[in-house]
Amino acid sequence: MTGSSFAQEDSDQNLYFVRKNGEVIFEKNDYQPGRNAFYIYRNCVYTFVLADKKTVPARVIDIRNDSIYYTRYTGIATKSNGSRDTLALHPGQLKKIRMPSDQAFGIYTSYSLVKGQYVFEKSREPKTFPFRTETEYSADGSHSTTYDLIPYLTQQGLDKVYEQRETASYYEGTSKQRFEDTLKKNMPPVIKKWAWVTPTNVNKISGLNIGLQTWTLADNDSLVIHGVNLNADLLTTFVVGYAIARLTRADLPDTVDKTNMKSKIAGLSISGGGVIGDFKMCGLAINGIVSGVTEVNGVQITCLLNVNQEFKGVMIGGLCNASTKGRGLQISLFNLCKDFKGVQVGLWNVNNKRKLPLINWNF
Repeated sequence: MTGSSFAQEDSDQNLYFVRKNGEVIFEKNDYQPGRNAFYIYRNCVYTFVLADKKTVPARVIDIRNDSIYYTRYTGIATKSNGSRDTLALHPGQLKKIRMPSDQAFGIYTSYSLVKGQYVFEKSREPKTFPFRTETEYSADGSHSTTYDLIPYLTQQGLDKVYEQRETASYYEGTSKQRFEDTLKKNMPPVIKKWAWVTPTNVNKISGLNIGLQTWTLADNDSLVIHGVNLNADLLTTFVVGYAIARLTRADLPDTVDKTNMKSKIAGLSISGGGVIGDFKMCGLAINGIVSGVTEVNGVQITCLLNVNQEFKGVMIGGLCNASTKGRGLQISLFNLCKDFKGVQVGLWNVNNKRKLPLINWNF
């Protein structure tokens, strides 16, 4: 990566990246990495990957003295370490920019900066996103919450995130916080015993659950099933091709995010399409096509694809197993885990220690 800078009095400094020997052309959205040049914006959250492979979630504060000044951001829906010190990075330290491409599956894509060059320029118009706040009111109007919204760079463009109680979440999207009526806050959970169906507004089912989709319509987004879950989950089939395409050219997240994991299935789960969402699965889970949940404790068998954040036990997939954190056994044609202890059996196996065909391990 090469760099250069130009001087001009009484002006701010901007930073952009462009392919080596490439023409400096900016699209309308000049913040988006792609074929053309793009700027690094102030007041924007980026996930930088450094040359030493360290990942830095950063809210860019300023660009000056040929450096990027930032504060460490908590990461989407992860806990903060409490530090808000202003730190500095030189563009030459950056290897790539990681961007979420699919929130539901926790899949990321990366834009490499290795074959590009960085340029500092002086300008009277600093590249920065405006500060924005939003106030939302409960349904009964008894209270309100104000959010400081920060742009967050994704593959599709910009999402808005906010921090609350040292946790960062999407303001719009799968992690958006929902308000509850104060009249509903203290209502006890709705529980059904013996047998029930889903989708449902019930919070807990003890016994047999039969349905079209393993979803909840409850106000608190919580569904707990103890017993047997038999579901068609036909809507899951529509995301299979998209998930495979993203997985073949994307990174898994570096950390496990359990912030929104409110639902649980404990016992036996048999799904035609496959269970996806912020679930904790305990016991035996059999999926017809794909599975994408937060945590699995037990045995998971899926005909095509498993994409989970964490598993403890046995994960078996016909095509691919992918997990951020894993403890146990992975069996599939392709196995991938970023934080793994156990054994992988397949055509190609990747973990945080090595890459090997047929069989791989880390203890």
